Amino acid sequence: MPSSSNEKRAMLYADLNRAVRLFIAGSSLYSQRVAEKLRLHPTDLQFLNVLELMGPLTPKVLAHLSGLSSGGVTVVVDRLEKAGYAKRQQNPTDGRSFLVNIVPSKHRKVTAHYEAVERQFVELLKEASDVELETVVRFFAKMNAARASAR
Repeated sequence: MPSSSNEKRAMLYADLNRAVRLFIAGSSLYSQRVAEKLRLHPTDLQFLNVLELMGPLTPKVLAHLSGLSSGGVTVVVDRLEKAGYAKRQQNPTDGRSFLVNIVPSKHRKVTAHYEAVERQFVELLKEASDVELETVVRFFAKMNAARASAR
């Protein structure tokens, strides 16, 4: 009996790994197409995503989250600022640094490309029970924490 249970678990691991990798690949490729339409570098688009999710951030935090060097972050922020998608603002808690924030009017051009995907996501979530959703949320929270600690 244990071997069939172990085999089933191994199959579930493999299926989940494949599903997550396909989801990430599809999301990355879709975001790359959106970036091309907006004439942005794919990294720039991901920075906007992080800023939308986490709010204004210092370049140091952006470097930590992205794995880019401080110089790499400066290049991305410069491109975003030049294109009008982000702005630097004085950090109210530390006068020696600044925060990078999205420009809401320009960011609407980005979010417009994701509205159909968001609707599809919401519809799929309606099919899941609260317990299933809680399990998925816990899984991704642990994955994000593990990735953050691996930096």
